[in-house]
Order: sequence, then structure tokens, then C-alpha cells
Amino acid sequence: MLNNNFLNTKETATAMGISTSYLRKLERLGLPYHQLSVNSYKYFRLDEINEWLKKEGYVQKSTWRKKN
Repeated sequence: MLNNNFLNTKETATAMGISTSYLRKLERLGLPYHQLSVNSYKYFRLDEINEWLKKEGYVQKSTWRKKN
């Protein structure tokens, strides 16, 4: 069983203040996630996401967006 540090797609999008479709776009760009198996659900850790977003040049205003 996963611990409380992991969130599913909808929980992650809600916590970040973004849509699930924008979260999936970030996944395609390299956003880190975890899966128990190839066909299982994706799970996220907010600390890893925040680190990745900062490393990739995103800033948080009302939501996360790429710097211009």
C-alpha cells in the first residue's frame, strides 16, 4: 500500500491548482511519477514535482507556468 506522500493524478492536479490535462502535458515533458507496474496508475510526490518544476524553469504565480 502506498503511503500518504503519494498522490494520484486527480489529487496531484488539485494540490497544484492545475487541470489533469495540464498535468499530463507536464508528464510528457518529463515530470517525475511512479508506477507499481507498466499498466498501473501513476502516482506523484509533490516534493519531487516542485523540485522538477523549479529545475525546468517553471514559476508559481496562481498556478505553475513556464517562465517567458
